[in-house]
Amino acid sequence: MRFFHIGDLHLGKKIYDFSMIDDQKYILSQILEKAEEENIDGIFISGDVYDKGVPPVEAVRLLDEFLTELSKRNIAIFMIAGNHDSAYRLDFGSRLFHENKIHICGSFGGALNPIVIEDEFGEIGVYLLPFIKPAVVSPFFQEDIATYQKAVELVLQETNLDKNRRNVLLAHQFVTWRGEAEQSDSETYSLGGIDEVDASIFFDFDYVALGHLHSPQKIGKNEIRFAGSPLAYSFSEIRRKKTITKVELREKGNIQIDFIPLIPKRPLREIKGPLEGLLAAARAEDGSEDYIRGILTDTMLLNDPVGQLRTVYPNLMTLEVEAQGKYEEKQLPYSAEEMTPQELFELFFERQNQKEMDDSQKQVAKKAWEELGDDME
Repeated sequence: MRFFHIGDLHLGKKIYDFSMIDDQKYILSQILEKAEEENIDGIFISGDVYDKGVPPVEAVRLLDEFLTELSKRNIAIFMIAGNHDSAYRLDFGSRLFHENKIHICGSFGGALNPIVIEDEFGEIGVYLLPFIKPAVVSPFFQEDIATYQKAVELVLQETNLDKNRRNVLLAHQFVTWRGEAEQSDSETYSLGGIDEVDASIFFDFDYVALGHLHSPQKIGKNEIRFAGSPLAYSFSEIRRKKTITKVELREKGNIQIDFIPLIPKRPLREIKGPLEGLLAAARAEDGSEDYIRGILTDTMLLNDPVGQLRTVYPNLMTLEVEAQGKYEEKQLPYSAEEMTPQELFELFFERQNQKEMDDSQKQVAKKAWEELGDDME
């Protein structure tokens, strides 16, 4: 059987107040096209389906359209809730959908029970484990659980896993291998690593379809994988290739894993340089609708750089000014009340721009104070 493994759709997400719905619709259409081309049998969606527990209407409609199109193509759907999802909202209608090969698990019900499917090589047990935390699991085991590792371990220990058949697990946790995993700025971080789960506890499964981290990567071994998000959701991800993970389950112990590139409608891109240079480069390429993070290297005050850049880069998301050189904040030699207005202005300039005023700037400031004269008394 052939499956697509995807996750972390974050439908309804905004980046710097830019809605990503149009881009998400484009990328889901691309996944549908690839599903037809590859003649897949099922799709694993490993959590964070929505970006918020209460998603916007357009995000709900988009998911509805995507699942409907998959179902029309007779593609089985296996989907779990992530930490961004509302478990109970995602559970709505799941028993009815089950009859149409749409298998959704939003909330943990106390035990993992497989959905058993068959192909020419025999049975495949698909286990759906939505995002869990210790407080969710503790009532089912009547003990105080302190860590995410212990919570997942207890759930798996109580699972009657038939190791003679092929078994697949969908999970949405912060899974690491000996404490290591590649993260990006668009993910939720925790303090002290209390939510980490070591990949070794999943070794009894033939394939583990993980969600939560946005970089496609194996964890511990090749068959335990994060699919990554289908789109870059932060500028820290711009150099990472986004893919669909294609999994072909053959006979027990024989799994083929391939990767299908995903091409975004509008990629995230970073540009850097003086304003005039950036404008000239943009005009040379006749502008661009890419999502842009601009970094200005100008040292002088500029007139509406955001407005100027948006004439050629309408999707400029953020604009920053690069600090010039290394600046160490000075300690005041005496109290601010004892400083002259000119000294206070120079100190403000230094802290605002992370550098000292040069001689020409000091002369301009001095002249301004002299012209103000008695008005400053």
